[in-house]
Amino acid sequence: MWAFNEEPVARAIFESKIPVVSAVGHEIDFTIADFVADFRAATPSAAAEIITEGVFASREFIGDALDLMQLRVRRRLVNETENLASLTGRFARLHPRRKLDDAWQRLDDLQSGLLCGLKTAARSRGVVLQNLAGRFLRAQPSLALKTRREHLRQLEKRLNSLGPEQVLARGYSITTDATTGKVLRDAKKIKPGQKLKTRLAQGEIKSAAE
Repeated sequence: MWAFNEEPVARAIFESKIPVVSAVGHEIDFTIADFVADFRAATPSAAAEIITEGVFASREFIGDALDLMQLRVRRRLVNETENLASLTGRFARLHPRRKLDDAWQRLDDLQSGLLCGLKTAARSRGVVLQNLAGRFLRAQPSLALKTRREHLRQLEKRLNSLGPEQVLARGYSITTDATTGKVLRDAKKIKPGQKLKTRLAQGEIKSAAE
């Protein structure tokens, strides 16, 4: 223990650029080395704890700091994302194109409503005109008679287009029994030697079946 009281040891500790912890191990007795050292520990074990305490504390602090930094970064990202979404929504609502789209939509709605109103009004006017036309025709018998005559002519024209003369004019013919005048439709029912009469568009042909 006396070695820690010698002058060379004391001077070496005092002049050391590295921090020195004195841990002689005698809590009651003090040595010169205890006074010139940077720190005095009661025992070597206590000195080891004191020296390594900062290392473990720093390592724990660094580990906790990393987790804390990651947590704060995540929170900051969430907040910034929410702020960006809010700003984007506000920008979209205030953007001139949004206002233009809203104006076009209102214009389309007004146009659709106008067209619907015009169609409804046109149908109503059409009904009114039909009623007036009916009343007008009833009030003028000559005009009503002319309309009915025209309608009859149209019916007659359609009837004539369906008549046998029109069929014959298209190249068809009608064959009948020369005796009874019955129209023949099935060749299997015609007997050999039976007298026939075939009507064409222009004239008739008389013949006998073979």
